[in-house]
Amino acid sequence: MHPDLQAAVTELYAVYARHPRAERIDYCGHCVDEAEALVLQRIPLHRLTAADLERFTFKLMSTWGDEADLRHFLPRILELFATGEQRDGHLLTKTLSNVRYYGAAWGPDELAAVERYLLALMRQILTDHDSPLQVAALLKGAGENRHTVEPYLAVWAREPGEAATEHLTSLIEDFGWTSSRDDRYHREVRAWLRTGVPAGRLEAAFLATDDPQAAGWYAHALEQLEFLTA
Repeated sequence: MHPDLQAAVTELYAVYARHPRAERIDYCGHCVDEAEALVLQRIPLHRLTAADLERFTFKLMSTWGDEADLRHFLPRILELFATGEQRDGHLLTKTLSNVRYYGAAWGPDELAAVERYLLALMRQILTDHDSPLQVAALLKGAGENRHTVEPYLAVWAREPGEAATEHLTSLIEDFGWTSSRDDRYHREVRAWLRTGVPAGRLEAAFLATDDPQAAGWYAHALEQLEFLTA
């Protein structure tokens, strides 16, 4: 884990420590088995694994747990994405969606800790060729409830590495499926794609690579980008 991300995770634990584990975490008995529910009641927060928390994270705020539980378990849930133990981008998006919705009433220090974590996670993803998480998962979750994604796109613009350009091809592919939507997330990403910065990076990478497969990826992304920004 990158040192900045490790520091952000440490801050999450410190800030959210004010939210203790509930004596009983409510759940729907038809949806959740008692044995798996007891795991969250008995195992210390730092020792919970991705497997322990996966179904809880998916069902959180619907049939398992409430807002207080979200705030208690949030540091560990986010830490598991940072370490790569949890690799499901849909769960990251869902978690951030919950934070964006319920976090409107949270303390400024809690929200600031989440923002520092997200920016650090963004940088880690962009510098990792083999990141199990896609940037689109982070951006979609961060942009929920009409939040801006411009700070994250600014991080991308400042990250010159080859891995960041590779991730750009994935974002363009993902964005193509929903590009006609007119919410804040899509407007901001579309505006950034039109700045010329993404196209310039893809063109430079295409000209610099001697890998035919990579050249194909960059060429295809440039074609998609031209369509998306027309």
